[in-house]
Amino acid sequence: MGLGDWIMATAQVRQLHQATGKLVVVLDLRNKVQWSPVFDNNPLVSRKIYGAAQLINAPGCRPYIAGKTHDKWVWRHWKIEPGNLYLTPQELAFAAPFAGKVLVEPNTKVVGGNKAWPFERWQALVDRDPNRYIQVGSPEARKLRGVEFCETDFRQALAVLMSSIGFVGCEGALHHAAAAMHIPSVVLWSEFISPEFTGYETQANIRHANGWCGARITCEGCRQSMLAITVDEVYEAMHREVF
Repeated sequence: MGLGDWIMATAQVRQLHQATGKLVVVLDLRNKVQWSPVFDNNPLVSRKIYGAAQLINAPGCRPYIAGKTHDKWVWRHWKIEPGNLYLTPQELAFAAPFAGKVLVEPNTKVVGGNKAWPFERWQALVDRDPNRYIQVGSPEARKLRGVEFCETDFRQALAVLMSSIGFVGCEGALHHAAAAMHIPSVVLWSEFISPEFTGYETQANIRHANGWCGARITCEGCRQSMLAITVDEVYEAMHREVF
């Protein structure tokens, strides 16, 4: 759980501000103020409790998580809406040279590999449209051959995403960011979680699984559900939604 959670929280911030007319402070269950780079430049988020409306959203109290055990997460239905992100002119200027491409993200957070589409399929996908993709991340990121790579921190990655014509990747922080920025997107899902919990109707969601597992250990069902997604299927969705 991480940056995507904070992007989702910005929608709740917006809703609470609209309901109260106040700035919103985000707290954990111990009333400790929470902050994330996601909140930078957001005019609705406060770092101070006094006079602010209070939103409880932090590790241990995420709205889409009902609980967890040693080996699985338990998901909860809630009303998800796209969040809000505010970039600076400097961040947008950083991204300007990379504008006009599709941002591709083949790497996922480690959850037993349960969110990952095979890397060789990512490579086969981008090989069909040479020079139309860009990849962002840290120097340690696994890189696709023939795809321009831009070394970024998370805020810079958001700026590159904002300058792109589309996004393709697995469920995660960048798919939440793409929804907040209204970037056309194709999102790949395993059995781990379903778009009914953390997905957006504005995006093309590709998933071949019944139910969900929430597995915190390596899951064969997640692997098989991702293997069921073909390169042709993703390619056609990209050309339908973006190109």
